[in-house]
Amino acid sequence: MLWAGVLPFAASWMLDGIVQVLRHNGLKLFWMALGFTIVVAGAGYLARQYGLGASDVSAASISAMSSLAQTFLIFTIPISLIAFIGRTIKLMRKTR
Repeated sequence: MLWAGVLPFAASWMLDGIVQVLRHNGLKLFWMALGFTIVVAGAGYLARQYGLGASDVSAASISAMSSLAQTFLIFTIPISLIAFIGRTIKLMRKTR
C-alpha cells in the first residue's frame, strides 16, 4: 500500500525538483525528493517482504491485495499529477 498510496506523491515531488533544476534554482529540492522517494519505495518493499514471509498468506489474499493496489494506483497517479500541475502553476504565478 505504500507503493500504491504514497509513492506516486513522492514521485510528483521529484517532478517538482526537476522543474526547479530546469529553472536553475539548484538541486536541493530534487535530491530531497529523490531521497524521500527511495525511502518510501524501500519501506514499501521491506513491508511487503515482511508481510509475505511472516505469515501464511494464501494466493487469493495476495491476489486481492494486488487488485486493491491497482485500484489505488488508478486514483493516486492522476491525483498526484494534478497536485504537481497545481504546485507548478502556483510557482509560476508567484514569480511573475
